[in-house]
Amino acid sequence: MLKRKKIFAICAATFILAPVAVYASDAPTDEGQYIWQDENGDFWYRNGTEDEYIGEGNYGQDPDSGEWMEANNAGWTEEEGYFEPHYHYDGKGGVWFEQGDDDYYIGSTDQYYIDDNGQLCEISGKASGDHGADTASETSAGDSEDQEAEKTGELYMLADFKLQDTIMESMPDGKLGYSEIRSVNENKSMAVLLKVKNEPENTFSTPEDFMAEYYPGNGSIAYEEAMTIASYPAMRYQYKGSINDEDREIDALVCLTDDYSFGLFILTEPKDYDDNIKKANVELIKTADLIYAERIDMASTELFQVLTPERWKYLCHYETEETENDGYKLIYYCEAVPVLTLEVRAYDGTDQPLDSVWQGYLGRIQALDGKQYDLTATISQYSEDASDDWKEMYNTYEEVINGIRAIDGCVLREGSHL
Repeated sequence: MLKRKKIFAICAATFILAPVAVYASDAPTDEGQYIWQDENGDFWYRNGTEDEYIGEGNYGQDPDSGEWMEANNAGWTEEEGYFEPHYHYDGKGGVWFEQGDDDYYIGSTDQYYIDDNGQLCEISGKASGDHGADTASETSAGDSEDQEAEKTGELYMLADFKLQDTIMESMPDGKLGYSEIRSVNENKSMAVLLKVKNEPENTFSTPEDFMAEYYPGNGSIAYEEAMTIASYPAMRYQYKGSINDEDREIDALVCLTDDYSFGLFILTEPKDYDDNIKKANVELIKTADLIYAERIDMASTELFQVLTPERWKYLCHYETEETENDGYKLIYYCEAVPVLTLEVRAYDGTDQPLDSVWQGYLGRIQALDGKQYDLTATISQYSEDASDDWKEMYNTYEEVINGIRAIDGCVLREGSHL
């Protein structure tokens, strides 16, 4: 079936589906099978000589199966019969609404997401209602600008690093917005994550310019592929480079936005670069994501800060509290339950034991004044009847933990904690 693609901006409205059956206002007296509506607005199904209560809403008959369906949230096509209109991802960074033969473009995945109930939600946390083609003309360009203005956080690139990946360095470096270096693939490769603010003296017009500035290639590029990250165009590469006069096989991802340029470089010595390493590097690149995040003070000292996904602001509240030995906690709450607790413990040469199986050791922080701190994270369990907001936070808590890696003004290194 050929679908018609329609693109429109979001606005608050409701689908209006034309009823497919004629409803009577008086109770029927003859035999037959049909739907009728009583004086209270309730709908009934006439099954021969008996009436069966249906409920409130509009109902109609599927032209193919003959089955009675609720028409409020459903529709029919000649080719497919009964279907449920629904939101879906296109796999290319876009969110769409399918209704019959038509697909309506909603927006990009950095603006909207689909919750576990199939409902459309804005990243800002405001749930959107149903939307239809009839509402397209009601939305102006100003609405789109307002939606963009809601993104008050800063854009960051995150990658799905594993907890066992050694953190070599995570801090701003010169003209960089941030740089992060990790040892991956069982210490056979080094992954470097870069964020560079686009300024007149430091602007890149192409991904190749970005690579040439930081990790240039020796000879031609062996492989390149156009990609999309959160609706932003990006390029993935495989090529040979030389780092500190040592040859490297490099898998890279470069994404240029209006304000920042991002790069994820995975550098491997040729002797270690086999098919398994290449596959692992590609899989790591596939996990890269761009998110809008806000900075949250981790303690009243304002010594450390945490990058938090923008939508978390609408799902939770957070509190900080001081602990013993110059330590403190940052606790995120949802429905008065602590979902994620980040704790900084002053390091005096002795590793402190972890409090529970739900607590993990993240690394050792070395501040500018030379003091060291151990960083831990505690995740709360949730039951199946937890709220959608609770589950959303739980399922994305690693974004906050990864955001620790980009703290300004300090270095996060792997400690000796077991």
